Amino acid sequence: MFAAPTEQKVDDRYRAMIDFKAMARDAAGKEYAAGPNATVIGAVEEAVAMCQQANAQGCKAVRVGLTWVDGLDQSAIESVITSYRDTMTAEAYQAAGQGNMGAANWLAYHYAVRGENLQEAERLSKQALQVAPDDAGALDTYGLILYRQGRYQEAEEVFIRANKAMPTAEHIAHFADNALAMGKTEMARAAYQRALEAGAGPVLSQTIQKRLLALDLNGGAAAPAQ
Repeated sequence: MFAAPTEQKVDDRYRAMIDFKAMARDAAGKEYAAGPNATVIGAVEEAVAMCQQANAQGCKAVRVGLTWVDGLDQSAIESVITSYRDTMTAEAYQAAGQGNMGAANWLAYHYAVRGENLQEAERLSKQALQVAPDDAGALDTYGLILYRQGRYQEAEEVFIRANKAMPTAEHIAHFADNALAMGKTEMARAAYQRALEAGAGPVLSQTIQKRLLALDLNGGAAAPAQ
């Protein structure tokens, strides 16, 4: 992801649509809010993970955006999440078509994370990069698309540029995933550690710990990092 380039500010209505919080609650009634987050399911997962990391009991999602889901079963909650995601995807596609580069990049990242519509994701990502060729988040999005396409060498070069510009935990972790896919296990291990030190959030931190554990269990052998 990325902050919209200054040359092309994200439309306020679009920003309002994606700038929301998800919330979890534990059995004692304590609430854990996560967001803003441009990926609906990501915000929900982060809120629940924050609760779990506090060693709380009975952690569950209770709000998605402005919708209270406390008391709903899992299928109903997933339906709410899908509705939010589909709405945002449709709005982002329309905004991207109108020249909103923040929307174009968000949509490209959304597709890349899900591993779908990668050809369209690449088109949107390049569209955003034409406006902001040195934006770290836009570069990270493009690198993630290349990674998903199995174009690891190209992705590595793009991730290096992204991390030189802005070495966030997410950007470093993407570089590490790509290094792991290339069989560069020690480079990946070191990068995962840097991502943790850079302040990885609860969901990303859990994912990285699983990657590192898999490396240890496999004796340093590469494992898929999808």
